[in-house]
Amino acid sequence: MLAETAARSLLVLHTVVGVAAVGAATHLVLWLRAYRRGAFGRHRAVRRFAVLAFALHAAGFLLGNLVYPTYRVEVRAAFLDSPTAIGLQHDAHEAELQRIAKMEGADVPQLAPLGETVTRAARAARWFDVKEHWIALGLFGSAALVMILLLWHPTRAEPAPTADAANLAIVPIVFWLAVVVAGTLWMAAIIGVMTSAWRAI
Repeated sequence: MLAETAARSLLVLHTVVGVAAVGAATHLVLWLRAYRRGAFGRHRAVRRFAVLAFALHAAGFLLGNLVYPTYRVEVRAAFLDSPTAIGLQHDAHEAELQRIAKMEGADVPQLAPLGETVTRAARAARWFDVKEHWIALGLFGSAALVMILLLWHPTRAEPAPTADAANLAIVPIVFWLAVVVAGTLWMAAIIGVMTSAWRAI
């Protein structure tokens, strides 16, 4: 397990790399839309974006796995899976709200019931695990996409009618694989932010 300072630094780097991966994968999907019209003029640039998206995806996955043991102990075990810890924070939050309301002469805001908060925390932990599995599957998809794009030469095949038919047959596979990869990265980013909103390292 990493020291908290190192884990926080890696978490920031993991976030930056994750945002870059989301951007690259989304950009790749936008560029691949032209392939559905049979326009393959940007194939070299599309390949570069696919390689970049895969590299960022892999780097984010590696950084996430380095931080994961610290998250498992400091966040999940110590808070998300601990009704006692959640209860202590709930009581402290409630006491602070009462103190502020008394100073300002206002009504005390109502917190969500403790049981509901415990349930939400457990759900956040489960979604984080779901995210980890999907991001790993997305990484395999990203690697497959790179392999297809590097081996496929849509403008070189002959004769032209056969080439057009073959190219257009591959396009849906490439496009939807890119959509799945981008989708897994977006899902991972959203769940990661929501989990950090509950409790960060």
